[in-house]
Amino acid sequence: MKLRFNRDVRKSIAEELKKLSNFGGIGLGFMGYSNNSPIVLLAAFVWWILCQTIAHLLMSVEDEE
Repeated sequence: MKLRFNRDVRKSIAEELKKLSNFGGIGLGFMGYSNNSPIVLLAAFVWWILCQTIAHLLMSVEDEE
């Protein structure tokens, strides 16, 4: 079973993922900074990179004609 999304849907999902990555990264970064926990700061960085990568992969998918 394949899920097919048109370009507008993929663009809106990618935009929401970018927002989620920014807010999640800020939240995790603040929590890691306030707890002096480098593991949580690393998790914030990994979270941001993962969400941004998925968003860019969604935008790189080309439509089938």
